[in-house]
Amino acid sequence: MADEKDRIEEFWAWFATRKLEFSGLRPDEPFWDVALEQIKKVDEHLWFELSRDSHPAREFIVTAQGHVSAFPIVEKLVGLAPHLDGWAFFALKPPQGFQFTTTYEGTRFDPREMWYLPLESKSHPRDLGVRIAVPGLDRMDETTAHSAVLVILDTGLGERSAALDLQHTEVTELPSNPESEGYSELPELAEYIEWRKKRLAPSSEQLM
Repeated sequence: MADEKDRIEEFWAWFATRKLEFSGLRPDEPFWDVALEQIKKVDEHLWFELSRDSHPAREFIVTAQGHVSAFPIVEKLVGLAPHLDGWAFFALKPPQGFQFTTTYEGTRFDPREMWYLPLESKSHPRDLGVRIAVPGLDRMDETTAHSAVLVILDTGLGERSAALDLQHTEVTELPSNPESEGYSELPELAEYIEWRKKRLAPSSEQLM
């Protein structure tokens, strides 16, 4: 089997010869599966996303689908990307905030209607979990809803933060008064994570 760098170079050489087929490409088109097969030759955990437009450039985002062990090869792959007019290449999904809606397996989800409750462990005080309150969860398959929430967190927080800053996630039905039970609106989660990181960071006195 070719080594890692060889596999990466082979992928980009293939991409350069087929770049016109990526223009306007959508996930429901056959070439999407062809391209996915090619990028998985670099690493089985890799996936890609494409921006919808090309102003100023079409964005090709390489994702590891939350597999932290594959983050280094994603970064190496993008680091060796060729310079192609009209294209911009990115490693891992960037944070996009929660001002969006998504449909997952036929069910519409709106992150702006969701709330989160931080969960902390006495045995692992630096770890952070979140319980996400999802409206209408009692009418959904819980496993499907949880999978949708993971996609939402990846998009909203960015792939790196969703994978490294959250050690546990779970879903629950939205309480009638979530704020009174300690929940906060989901769009505030990124700000909470940053606040918590600063609180847990060693002070200058501790470092002396």
